[in-house]
Amino acid sequence: MAELNTKNIDSDMASHIERIYDDVVIYCLNRKVFDSELLCKVFELDEYTCSELITTMVINGVVGDVSDDGIYKVSDEYVHSDFLAMSNVGKHTGEKIKYNKKESGSAGKYFALLALVVFLISIYFLFRSPMSLLLLIPLSLIVAALSDKIGAIASSIGVIVVCVFSLIFVNSSTPIFGEKYEARIKAEDYRDSLRKEVIEEMNQISFGEKRLKSSLKDPSSANIRNSKLGRSGVVCGQVNAKNSFGAYTGYKNFIQIGSTSLIDDGTKDFANEWDDLCN
Repeated sequence: MAELNTKNIDSDMASHIERIYDDVVIYCLNRKVFDSELLCKVFELDEYTCSELITTMVINGVVGDVSDDGIYKVSDEYVHSDFLAMSNVGKHTGEKIKYNKKESGSAGKYFALLALVVFLISIYFLFRSPMSLLLLIPLSLIVAALSDKIGAIASSIGVIVVCVFSLIFVNSSTPIFGEKYEARIKAEDYRDSLRKEVIEEMNQISFGEKRLKSSLKDPSSANIRNSKLGRSGVVCGQVNAKNSFGAYTGYKNFIQIGSTSLIDDGTKDFANEWDDLCN
């Protein structure tokens, strides 16, 4: 199971190292500290066998960098289950497969970083359609959670695929980038401005009607219709209210200019004001 990089090692020693290799690796990984002298004593190995075993562990990536005092350290990047899987593949295929966790770990970190960048970019764009985050985030978490089963690289690629798919799918129905997104934003801004104008106009008309009623002898009797906003912000419409005799006068045109209320009295002056401000 262990890959021995020694030409002059005898078969008995090779078999012995292979039998104890898993136990030795697990022992070292649990301790997190590599003490060759203690290791040889614990497993009752002679100096030569222990040296060959340590060489094998160094080659397979169990033992990583050398500390300042010249002592080897257990690698943080080595995953024994991955090594065993590759060894089994080599056993069944007859191929000699070398495990190099440092390179594998670097590739895994690269893909993980790339997946994170793509995920954050996707979040940025999908915030333009917030409901789409309910698609991206759960799917990404599910794929990321499978890293122990399918591997870190495959999991990272899966997250990237989910992000790209989500962007394309959402953009096809609700544009979140590109020219269509810019057109969408312009259309939404135009609708918002129209809505604000309508609300402002309705507020001005309502305020003008209240001022008109307050100028009447019997404000509660007033019925107003066809109100609209005229030129220069004046309010124009028709009002029917009771006169001093308690009788309705019929609908007459009115112009509300600020706090000044003008009601059609049949004169030419009012007609001119109506034509200038309301028609």
